Amino acid sequence: MDFSVLNAGALYPTNNISPSRSGNEVEANKGIKSFSDLLQDKLTEVNTLQKQADKLTEDFLVGEPVEIHQLMLAMEKADLALREMVEIRNKLIEAYKEISHMQV
Repeated sequence: MDFSVLNAGALYPTNNISPSRSGNEVEANKGIKSFSDLLQDKLTEVNTLQKQADKLTEDFLVGEPVEIHQLMLAMEKADLALREMVEIRNKLIEAYKEISHMQV
């Protein structure tokens, strides 16, 4: 599983651009991935891993030459990625509930 997206350095631009109030902030944010982009990337990764595991399972069931350890590894990767997304979802819901209960 690729955790390079979670590296703190990937969330901030590598160049020293400091957006000014009069400058174009869109240009300054080109190197930054938004939180929704990170979630979309993770969802795409989970979907890809699930499809790969399904394809290997189908190939194995019809008698294609698939090594059982490859099949098991693909299934475990897909399972772990799905569990990770479920935990992220749970934390987001928990944070939303906590924010909604705050008194302003």
